[in-house]
Amino acid sequence: MPDLNFAEALFTKYERNTIMNKRRGFTLIELLVVIAIIAVLMAILMPALQRVKEQAREMTCRANLRQYGIAQAIYLDDNDDRYPYSWTSLVKNEYPVSGYERYCRWHDPRYPPDGPFWPYLAEKKVHLCPSFKVLAKSEGQRHPRHDPSIPIIPQYSYSMNSWLGSKRDDPGGSSATDSRGRGGVHKRSEITRSKSEVFFFAEENMWGRPGNSNVLNDNALCPDGRDWFGTFHSAPSADLNAGTVNAVFVDAHVEEVRSALKDDPSDNSEMEFGRFEKFGWPNKQPFQ
Repeated sequence: MPDLNFAEALFTKYERNTIMNKRRGFTLIELLVVIAIIAVLMAILMPALQRVKEQAREMTCRANLRQYGIAQAIYLDDNDDRYPYSWTSLVKNEYPVSGYERYCRWHDPRYPPDGPFWPYLAEKKVHLCPSFKVLAKSEGQRHPRHDPSIPIIPQYSYSMNSWLGSKRDDPGGSSATDSRGRGGVHKRSEITRSKSEVFFFAEENMWGRPGNSNVLNDNALCPDGRDWFGTFHSAPSADLNAGTVNAVFVDAHVEEVRSALKDDPSDNSEMEFGRFEKFGWPNKQPFQ
């Protein structure tokens, strides 16, 4: 009997050790190895995920601008083929109250957009590029003369080609053509250049950069050296001035465009007539 009890004791001890070994957790080294592997995978995957998210936002932006192209045709049909006045296409007044800071107009929810073109796009999200909205959280306060009392809640992010509107006494946006061939257009039928080469609305930056202190403020993008296309799509985080933006053209197609304002002044591939933003001028006759 003693031998049997001894055998049972050995079996019980063996069984207990087996159970304890089964319940044994990870060692500290094993946990550190797993954490290191996860960290490496995250470092590899995060940039890719960010690129995918940005691509999705840019696709939404292009879809927005396609809606602008459709709304353009409806607006022109309702208004004797005449474009809206560029500076008040989305908002009736840049200065809703006396002493107002006009550079804050795009992000001030106290004064919702009320321009003549705005109602033609009932879905308000269509007026705002998702990438622009994300950047506004970190870059919005960089715009000129920001009033810190006004919250940064973007209302719109697209600007109209000033040469398609009419600005009295301003050759850069006048509806008439002067003796030197200068002047924009007032009616769609007056566009003499291919309608696939003239932009209708495009994106601007909210911050200044060398050579461009006029940023998104009014509704007009003046492609004559006063305003320039934006640069924030597909731009490296270290240089938001190195990317592209989207534009919708008079023929309603949407295209990626690059700003002519570059660090290398010898590269004029994105300019017209040596000094103007490409796709702005609506006439076959060059700007003089």
